Amino acid sequence: MMVEHITHYFSAVPFRSLSALTKAEALNTMSALCDDTPFFERFKEPLQYWESRLETENWLREAFIKKGGTPQANYPIYSVLGTSDWIEQYSLAMGIGMEKIQIPLSIFQKGDVSFTLPDSMVSFWIARDKPEAYYDPRYHGHVFTLAEARASITIELLNKLASMHPTGTIPYVEAQIWNHEIAMKYYETSRI
Repeated sequence: MMVEHITHYFSAVPFRSLSALTKAEALNTMSALCDDTPFFERFKEPLQYWESRLETENWLREAFIKKGGTPQANYPIYSVLGTSDWIEQYSLAMGIGMEKIQIPLSIFQKGDVSFTLPDSMVSFWIARDKPEAYYDPRYHGHVFTLAEARASITIELLNKLASMHPTGTIPYVEAQIWNHEIAMKYYETSRI
């Protein structure tokens, strides 16, 4: 059995993405956000992060299309399957004003949302480098459709995520929303 909702975490404004910015805007934003916390230390090398992100998003989009996905955008809005205790506990401990929107999977068509285990950049990296301690060809380097996720990403698997990945990676299944309009409409109507 799989969790039947995704959670989009955000600070101040939902559904924003670095990928919507120009390269210069994204680099400036990452430089301003960079610090030593697990949320923003990834921006210490903004150009490297930017290039890795674009490479990962190209892989995500192409792999999703090959499986019948119909992305309405060039980049996804990132969420997690279910919730992430790590994100919630860490943001609370750091005093970061994190908000969340829980979106039922039932509002999406099969071509609107994809999944990776764990975070897409980490899954892509593990599949490429195949570190012996963590690489699992069943999960890493794969983009899962909604039907595939329902068949293979169970609550039992979610409970084992922390032990499956390198220390420092966040133990969640990432959900990529490719039809931003559906998520935004849900958010707007849920606030009424």
